[in-house]
Amino acid sequence: MVHVAVVSDEPDTVGMIRKVCGEFMRSQGLSLGFGSYENSYVFLQEVENRKKLFEIVFLDTSVRGMNAVDAASALRRMPEKPALVFLSATEGYCMDAFRLAAVHYLVTPLSEKEALEGLRRGIAFVERDWHRQMMFKMAEGEAVVDLSTLEAVVSDDHHQVLCLTDGRQLEVRGRMRQLEERLADASPFLFISPCRGILVNGNEISEIRPDRVVLKSGRILPVAQRKYEAFRLRVGRFVGEEDWEA
Repeated sequence: MVHVAVVSDEPDTVGMIRKVCGEFMRSQGLSLGFGSYENSYVFLQEVENRKKLFEIVFLDTSVRGMNAVDAASALRRMPEKPALVFLSATEGYCMDAFRLAAVHYLVTPLSEKEALEGLRRGIAFVERDWHRQMMFKMAEGEAVVDLSTLEAVVSDDHHQVLCLTDGRQLEVRGRMRQLEERLADASPFLFISPCRGILVNGNEISEIRPDRVVLKSGRILPVAQRKYEAFRLRVGRFVGEEDWEA
């Protein structure tokens, strides 16, 4: 699942990028979560409320709301920094884009080829981020885990069990709350709690039912009845069950 946002009030630009993203994701066997925003203030508010929602952001320098450079700077101050593609009718923002580590700078109006190149650079940035590693303390020594292989964390008193996509389980030390905070700060994936003492990687969820969540590996974990609705809605937002038009 790749989440893409276009912050632009130009319907043709938004439509083209959406079309290119959809076609490319289907060709790669990937799912797309897409959001478009006509105002950068609204976009930033959405990002702050839905942390780590978008991995790739196309930002139009002429969009209404906050100045595009200020909006991009705000994104760069956030813990999870998306791949940023600048869109502009002129080349006047090139130095700003370079300073803010944008992956591409596109002059509008766009061609499909240019939009695809911007998307490809964004995907390359995201793929590097997906394989971010984290070190965990074990009873003896430490384990280095590629976070793209971490499908769930299950609490066992003061020890936590890391459930990996290859079926392995690693028992690590530390409290669940501390581990949850570390993952929120460092992981490119959204870890969501279906019940007390369990975190699941939103990217690994295959099915949700009122009493359980099924992961892509086939692993089944419980869902608390009181948490079901909030859990379902949060997962729905993450996996792009709906588009956000603002």
